[in-house]
Amino acid sequence: MALSKNSKKKIKKSKEKLVEEEIPNQLKFLRDLVNLITGTDFSKIADVLYGKKRVNEFVIAEKLEITINKTRNILYKLLNYGLVSFTRKKDKKNGGWYTYFWTLNIEKSLQFLKSKLIEKMETLENSFKNRSSQRFYYCPSEKLEYTEEEAMEYNFICKETGEVLELKDNSKLVDDLKLDISNLKETSKLIDLELEILKKKREASISRRLKKEAKEKAKERKRRRIERAKERKKEEIKKKKPSKKPVKKTKKKLVKKTKKKPSKKPVKKTKKKLVKKTNLLKKMVKKIKKTSKKK
Repeated sequence: MALSKNSKKKIKKSKEKLVEEEIPNQLKFLRDLVNLITGTDFSKIADVLYGKKRVNEFVIAEKLEITINKTRNILYKLLNYGLVSFTRKKDKKNGGWYTYFWTLNIEKSLQFLKSKLIEKMETLENSFKNRSSQRFYYCPSEKLEYTEEEAMEYNFICKETGEVLELKDNSKLVDDLKLDISNLKETSKLIDLELEILKKKREASISRRLKKEAKEKAKERKRRRIERAKERKKEEIKKKKPSKKPVKKTKKKLVKKTKKKPSKKPVKKTKKKLVKKTNLLKKMVKKIKKTSKKK
């Protein structure tokens, strides 16, 4: 049997409800926060970044079905409040442009959302006090509202139209404000629960890391102890071994080597000295000849 249009709509609505129920509260809050900051319906960016780290900006743009410039504008708005962080890498293949990778800080985002809810709650509580404790008047045609003091100042006549002001029934508005405040309080409690869960997870991860570091340090200490023990054993073994008597080495007599004196080379006579000697010899010869003749 073919289903009617109404039954199809009912099935679709029931499926949507089931999907909404499956969505974690954290993601719902993050969607609201994105809409609050950006002022547009780009809550899908929370789905893309939720539970992930270093998501490529081009992947975000593709999933949002918008341009990369629009995607960056949204991310920069979130960055101004410190709700996201990024890392960048130089893409050498595509002309050396930088590609950004984004990470959503869930804990910080929820804290920011809670602060905004508290601000809104305070304004609603102030208006609730005023509406429940004071009387207000309005102009029937222009729907201008006056406080009781203002109405008395103008003699309960509208300054714009000149009509007589009527007392406004604030009971519905007060009930609506009361309901809004209670809803905000409930939402704030849910955010606190989610923050508590995130805090426990963070503390658990820190404790795991510290335990791991402690184990590694203990292993390192054990290894060093074993090495020191081995070294001590080696030293003890060396001490226990009988020491060999040192052999006396006979010193060799060193024979002194006498150095030979260098022989003096005959000094060459100069030409002048030779000439003088020859002259003297000639004179001697002449004298001898003279003496021999006289005899």
